[in-house]
Amino acid sequence: MAAHFDGHKEEFRLGEKRKVRYLALDVQKLREKAVVTPQEIERSYNTNIEQYTNPDQVRASHILFKTEGKDEAAVKVQAEKVLAEVKAGGDFASLASKYSEDEGSKTKGGDLDFFSRGRMVPEFEQVAFSLAPGDVSDLVKTQYGFHIIKLTDKKAASVRSLDEVRQTITDQLKWERAQGLLNDLAARLEGQIKKPADLDKVAQQQGLQVQESGFFSREEPITGIGPSPEAAAQAFELKDGEVSPGVRTSQGVAFLTLTGKQDARLPKLDEVKDRVREAVLRRKALDAATARATELAATLRASSDFAAAAKAAGYEAKTTELVPRGTALPDVGTSAALDTAVFALPAGAVSDPLAGPSAVAIVHVVEKKDVSPQEIAAGQAALRDEMLQERRGRFFSAYMAKAKQRMKITIDRERLAQLLA
Repeated sequence: MAAHFDGHKEEFRLGEKRKVRYLALDVQKLREKAVVTPQEIERSYNTNIEQYTNPDQVRASHILFKTEGKDEAAVKVQAEKVLAEVKAGGDFASLASKYSEDEGSKTKGGDLDFFSRGRMVPEFEQVAFSLAPGDVSDLVKTQYGFHIIKLTDKKAASVRSLDEVRQTITDQLKWERAQGLLNDLAARLEGQIKKPADLDKVAQQQGLQVQESGFFSREEPITGIGPSPEAAAQAFELKDGEVSPGVRTSQGVAFLTLTGKQDARLPKLDEVKDRVREAVLRRKALDAATARATELAATLRASSDFAAAAKAAGYEAKTTELVPRGTALPDVGTSAALDTAVFALPAGAVSDPLAGPSAVAIVHVVEKKDVSPQEIAAGQAALRDEMLQERRGRFFSAYMAKAKQRMKITIDRERLAQLLA
């Protein structure tokens, strides 16, 4: 460990750290204090009644005979024979398992579970909703082929009562009210907190407490605040004697002032011994895996059956579908170097040992498909549309920013507070 650390000290450099005092506004505490009237709950229920309405639903099973790429007349003849078996009393689930070409439902005897209108293609849906439980349809033609449909159950439309959803609505309204109160309170306090001493003054007025974090880096959570990229970024921009505006945290809003700095530095071994130990173990494992793969690569290249040769050596060869650049190989992961090496190989070639994030691999390129001119043209058109949309968005944002500069916007905090209350 000492030798590795001495040779790679820069890899373990400790980044800059900072420490802050902060005043936090907790949205959960505001939520607990929020009051919601029965009239507001009822109004929300009536306004959003569709959220609490369950539409008509049916449960059906089907047997699908696909027609794509086949002689449709021949498929229809086969479907009619199976339909005759069903009509004669044949077990629908058994026949679906035997004949259906819908891979998703055939293992469940053709069962599609409950569905509402709009979930299936129109021809299928129209027949399914017209059947009574236990009925079997004639052949139904859709874009997928011929279906035999059996209805197994029906559920009429229903509306959940206000009493059933009262608590859900209450919680939602309290949360919305708390967010409004938080925004309003944060805006008011932002006007009162201009220097570090103001944090204590405002905290006393609001019945809150100013707290202090430990030292943290840009990527670490702040003690008492938790993970908050916005708060961490603000802390690293603050100068001595400054107070941040209200910044969003997972708990609500916080105002920060800087109380300490630690510059980036090279650590002592004891400070990072766990990281060094992990690095040494990873290096040793990589060396051992590379050595074993190097021994095995020649055997795999010489064999006409890559998978069999791997199995004889005690390993399992895994095969992917055709995959594009950047795809993670199973159990190996991906890296730029591995990607470049694999895509440089011709079909049939076997690679040298290639290191990925999780393993060392020997890759056999089974098949290689180049991008066609048509695919390139389609990709260029899609990229052009995407860039055009992005530029339009930037233009609109710039236009709105200019427009706002020409307007006089006044926010009446007192009136806003009355509306929120």
